[in-house]
Amino acid sequence: MPLVFGFLTGIVFVMPVGPASLSIMGIGAERGRRAALAGAGGVASADLLMLPVAVLSAGAVTALDPMVIRIVEAVLGVILIGIALVGLLRTEEARVAVGRIRHPAPTLLAINLLNPMALASWAGLVLALPDSLRTSGGLLPFVAGIVVASAVWHAMLALLAGTIGRRLSIPGRRRLIRISSIALGLVGVVLMVG
Repeated sequence: MPLVFGFLTGIVFVMPVGPASLSIMGIGAERGRRAALAGAGGVASADLLMLPVAVLSAGAVTALDPMVIRIVEAVLGVILIGIALVGLLRTEEARVAVGRIRHPAPTLLAINLLNPMALASWAGLVLALPDSLRTSGGLLPFVAGIVVASAVWHAMLALLAGTIGRRLSIPGRRRLIRISSIALGLVGVVLMVG
């Protein structure tokens, strides 16, 4: 049961639009399914590496001053809004830059490992779990479920982007970048507003 609970929880956590999803979609649209699947593998690998760190550091996150957490959220919000503005104002350059990612797996692995918000989110999730799950040996299957959810979701996104994206015209791909940028900007605003 913890495995299924972890899978469902993982799907909820990885579905929102973020830099990883946008990168996978862009790579799929520009370079096809194989490259997008490699990028999805990088994202899932990052989650596999980050979740144990999140489990071990969950207590440290609660010890942080709420003002520090708030400042980090605001800074991340500004960064996401900046990325969104680049996508909106320099759409063609953004499309070309994503298409030039030659090694999607290690690139997206690094991007996700360097994202402090992801680690904080996973640690916060671990803290919100019932004590019975943490103490009964259910934590490992729960974390495994999250990793499986990440792999499944990002692989599906890669296949979809690689299939549909390649059929889009260049103006269609630009529209996709603009729509994705708006969604990313909204996430940034939510982080800033708190």
